[in-house]
Amino acid sequence: MGVQCKSRPNKFTIHGLWPQGLNGQLLTNCDASSSLSHDDIKTVEKQLYSNWPSLIGRDFDFWSSEWKKHGTCSEKEFSKLEYFETALHNHAQNDLMGILKRANIVPNKKQLYNISSVVAAVHQHTQHQPHLVCYFDALRNVSALYEIGICYEEDGKSYKNCLDPHGTCYGTELIYPK
Repeated sequence: MGVQCKSRPNKFTIHGLWPQGLNGQLLTNCDASSSLSHDDIKTVEKQLYSNWPSLIGRDFDFWSSEWKKHGTCSEKEFSKLEYFETALHNHAQNDLMGILKRANIVPNKKQLYNISSVVAAVHQHTQHQPHLVCYFDALRNVSALYEIGICYEEDGKSYKNCLDPHGTCYGTELIYPK
């Protein structure tokens, strides 16, 4: 059986800010000695609880894991606090539910949407290709939208095209469940 969510947010939340190498390859675990403490993020902790929750465990453990796995690869660009502030800023600048709603794409477990329309809606906002993540809904025999990745240049602020816009969304249509 898969992992069960402890909560289900009613909005898109942050999964992470993941640096990539020049070839687009994900950089991970760049400094095993760098750890995160509550003091490092105390000024943004309330925002993190709201916008970067763990769906399956303890929030701080999730943030600490994301810092260790991905944040340490951006230490030359950002302090620990700046890493989390940048992710929060990017999230605020990209209200994905609003972006999709403007394209008449709204949560509905029965309505089918063209995958390309979802990509186009995000592209309209960022002028760059996103990366969609879906799970397979066996009951409806269709991809279900789960996550939308937005890719950035090394500065963590300038958009860039993600390498695989359709990501794990297979076929031509998907559902956007509530």
